Amino acid sequence: MKGHEKTRRSQELETQLMLFHREQMPLTGIVPVENLLAFVAQLIDSIQRVDYVHTIRGRHISHLRADPKSELFDPIKAAVLMMREQREEAYWLTFLATHCGRNLRTEWLLARELYGAYEAAPWSWARVAADPEAYGDWLEDNRISILGKFGNHRKYESLKVGRRGTAVVVKTYVDWVKAHGSHDKMIADALAQAKGNPRQAFSLLYDSMAAVMSFGRTGRFDYLTMLAKIGLAPIDADSTYMNEATGPKKGARLLFDGQIDSNTGARILETRVAALEKHLGVGMQVMEDAMCNWQKSPNRYLPFRG
Repeated sequence: MKGHEKTRRSQELETQLMLFHREQMPLTGIVPVENLLAFVAQLIDSIQRVDYVHTIRGRHISHLRADPKSELFDPIKAAVLMMREQREEAYWLTFLATHCGRNLRTEWLLARELYGAYEAAPWSWARVAADPEAYGDWLEDNRISILGKFGNHRKYESLKVGRRGTAVVVKTYVDWVKAHGSHDKMIADALAQAKGNPRQAFSLLYDSMAAVMSFGRTGRFDYLTMLAKIGLAPIDADSTYMNEATGPKKGARLLFDGQIDSNTGARILETRVAALEKHLGVGMQVMEDAMCNWQKSPNRYLPFRG
């Protein structure tokens, strides 16, 4: 988003927010002008993060982005690259990107290593799906030599053997997908059950993904919204699922009630957020991300890159 476009979009959002505040329901948290400006800045940041993936879909992507032996490896760009000809691999790369997260210091190194950076052949989806136990054995044998770190959203994850270790996470992910036969069939089944409604399909997939170990609210939300951004799945977040989250819930309470510790329940907050999202037209992922980051510094814009 270029400078003049960013300014225009910011002004539009300011106007839309104040119109909603006056005519639909109070947005007590943005009455102080500094709070309004900080919230709009977070909305712009969130919109740009979503737009970034849409943008790279239209660009040339080097095959080195999909090569785990290359320092240029990027699982998101690799998924975009493979989306047309190796769709199952694109889903798998998206999963690895979500499970590992992008670490501020080591960047995508962990995803690169888990994809087989030091192996003769990558741990492709076909290879892992055929024998997830072999992948778990390999991971345990090589765990000590892995240098990459999990990203902020996945900071409590572990490579160690255990109930919530990465080997179990991968095994349960494989089982979740293979219950439908393939990733594409899983998405198609959800859309058929939802009668083509992209938001209902998102909800069905979100609920079923509870079968994947260690993928709680944030992991499921991040994975499914990334599938949509990449273009692998025609689904759309129907909610922020704040009942299972702290940051978005605090942000919504601050936005509507003026205090992060108000007594308003998640169900009422979700209804309010849905009304505001419909008014702004920015999408639930943008709302979730912006509210979460804004509540950390409501009266002064601070960029959050974790």
